[in-house]
Amino acid sequence: MPFRLRSRLPGAAALCRILVTSTLVGAAINLGGCVNPVSSKLYQPKPLAAASPTWAGRAPTGVSAKTADGGELTGWFWAPEQPHGDILLFLRGRAGNRNIAAKQAEPFAAGGRGVLVASYRGYGDNPGKPDENGLYRDGAAFADLARALRPTGRLYLFGDGLGAAVALRLASRADVSGTATLGAFDRFSSFAPAITRGVYTDAFDNVAAIARVKSPVLIMHGRKDQVVPFAAAETLKRAAGGTAVVAPIAGEAYHSVDLRYIASTVWQAFDQMGTMAASPGADNGSAPE
Repeated sequence: MPFRLRSRLPGAAALCRILVTSTLVGAAINLGGCVNPVSSKLYQPKPLAAASPTWAGRAPTGVSAKTADGGELTGWFWAPEQPHGDILLFLRGRAGNRNIAAKQAEPFAAGGRGVLVASYRGYGDNPGKPDENGLYRDGAAFADLARALRPTGRLYLFGDGLGAAVALRLASRADVSGTATLGAFDRFSSFAPAITRGVYTDAFDNVAAIARVKSPVLIMHGRKDQVVPFAAAETLKRAAGGTAVVAPIAGEAYHSVDLRYIASTVWQAFDQMGTMAASPGADNGSAPE
């Protein structure tokens, strides 16, 4: 089935229509990971494997990020081959570790692109215990690291699943040029049984987070997502107030998608966002102050 984006990024008439078609035949759809996060343990870290990862292309470098509360986290970095190249900060979902995340993110590094893979406290061999505020601090630490690694070039965010909540919280930073999410929920409380929703009222509130974002957001979501209903993407778009566009994923794409099939689309969107920001007098879709 085709994967088709046919949407406008926010802004005025100067913006171009994105129309990208990629073949999804043979895509790895991980239905085993489609679990309601309230029905089981939210955070699912995995220990690191004994063997080091193998890479399809150029190998990344191990890097370390220090959090505001004193933690030290290890991630992976593919340096951009261009001296002032952009960096995509990859923020994984609730399961795995940095090695698993890097294997998933590797397609974003194709063609010499810059990719920094974040990791979370308590995942792999990182110290600490994951919680909501901790994940936000971890994401901020890696965003700061991206700036230290490449002071020039643009910083973009990609958040998958729970990582989308971290990305949307970071997206209001002034140094973030654009964000893409995959399978983002609107509010964590949406998944809780009605009797317990009050407990989660303020937990991972992506609606509130995206309302503070001034740079463009690309919301990618499977129409047949059985974990996070497609309606969540539309809710986030409305909350963004004109800075976001929804890119539906057609076909048998549920909650997990092989990132090889969307990496080029994401970079195309980011490149367009960067061109918009660099154009004198361009309307970047930001809400008025």
